[in-house]
Amino acid sequence: MPRAPLCSAVWLWPWFLLWACHVEPVKSDAVTVTVVPADPPAEASDPTSAEPARPRGAARGEDGPKPDPLHPVLLAPGANDEFDAAALADVKQALSAIEESAFAPLVHKDKRALPNNCRSWQALHKRGYAPKNSLAEQRDAGALVRCGAYEFLARAKPSRVSHVRKALHGVGPNGLPAIVASATSKPALRARSVAVSRGLTLGEFLPGARLGRSELRGRVLIDEPASATSVIVNAEVWGDVNSDEIEDLLLSVLNSSDDLGYFDMRLIEVTRLAPDAPLSVLAVSE
Repeated sequence: MPRAPLCSAVWLWPWFLLWACHVEPVKSDAVTVTVVPADPPAEASDPTSAEPARPRGAARGEDGPKPDPLHPVLLAPGANDEFDAAALADVKQALSAIEESAFAPLVHKDKRALPNNCRSWQALHKRGYAPKNSLAEQRDAGALVRCGAYEFLARAKPSRVSHVRKALHGVGPNGLPAIVASATSKPALRARSVAVSRGLTLGEFLPGARLGRSELRGRVLIDEPASATSVIVNAEVWGDVNSDEIEDLLLSVLNSSDDLGYFDMRLIEVTRLAPDAPLSVLAVSE
């Protein structure tokens, strides 16, 4: 939905602060990794034998035990380098941690509230509270990314295999789902919903969309010339959130117009069931 016009380009400062120190996620798609068991105690040497002692279970002529494909190493949930290591070590505590100046005032009808941690922020949003000016919207977008990432990690489990670690590496409009497209009006929102229901990519939905050059390292920028808008996509955190042992990925998606009159931040959970499969959407938060 369109947002209230922004006062000036200064609105971007919280977003740049949030993303300033980003380092790209791990640069290799994880595959099933196998555990190599530790060598068992060596057999005692037989003084009557000319053959040296060898580890138990090792066949003659072999160097030792072979990897066991039936016992893969699980891939732990992770996050990009923007997140504080102490918070990642205990995300449930991070969701309740008091942060006096990290949240914007929220308003519902004639009531005003100021959350001081992620739990209170989530509760107020569920009750209909929302930011009411452009600056508050920018700060609230930062809270959405931070709190949403901690919530994702609180639900995430280790995964057996991953096909999403390189999801944003070199990706263009045809590699992203249509749901990341900007929607500056109700007709545009309806058109995007139809494209999503048809399983279209962003490139199929908006043939004029093109890969741009992002000044924020690790982000993917897509220009949408037809509507004078753009999309910035970032990989935030990853882990198995639907208990299928396949790693899922949380993307932050920032849509904005060239004249700064439209701004929308969303979190989109995606997964990929095979290396060449398209990204499929699990959930959307905004």
